[in-house]
Formats: sequence, structure tokens, C-alpha cells
Amino acid sequence: MVPKKLKVVFKPKADRQILNIMIYIATKGYPERSVKFSDKLYEFGYSLGILPEKYPVCRQKQLAKRKMRCAVFKKNYIFVYKPVKHQLIIYNIIHCKTNPAHYSA
Repeated sequence: MVPKKLKVVFKPKADRQILNIMIYIATKGYPERSVKFSDKLYEFGYSLGILPEKYPVCRQKQLAKRKMRCAVFKKNYIFVYKPVKHQLIIYNIIHCKTNPAHYSA
């Protein structure tokens, strides 16, 4: 049986984070690379809708309480998401070096 793909929705905070990542890469002198990387971030986010249960519930207590899932992309970025009804909502994208006290969805 083929799993049904969920509609993926990026919350404004997640979209802002991708924009911030793009700006950061572009200011380091790689404008073309910043666009390609943002495309990869979005592709990864949309792919989460295929197997939303693939990644575990987040270990961070405040996220685990809300049953948020955390998917790691390229070893440095954590997608915080949750399947809700027929959608998969991506709440935030966090750099792995961020202090866990600042995690939020």
C-alpha cells in the first residue's frame, strides 16, 4: 500500500528562517549557492509529507510535549514539524548550533 502524501505547509517562521539562511550564505560571497541551498531546504521540507513518521519526536522537552518531530537536514539544520490532520506543518528550521533554550515552534 502506498502511503498518502500530506500537504506540506511552511509557517511564516520557517519561511523566514530559510530566507535568513539564504541571506547569510549570499553575504559570504555565494549568492548562487544561497538560492540552490534554499531550494534544497524546501525540497527536503516537502519530502517530509511522504513519510511524516520517519523522524522521531524531538528530544527537547518543550517540543516533545507538543509531539513535534525533528528531522535533521545536512547535519546542521533541524526541521521542527508536526502532522496535523491531512497536513504536515513545518513550524521552524533551527541551526544545530543554536542554544536548545532558544528552540521554539
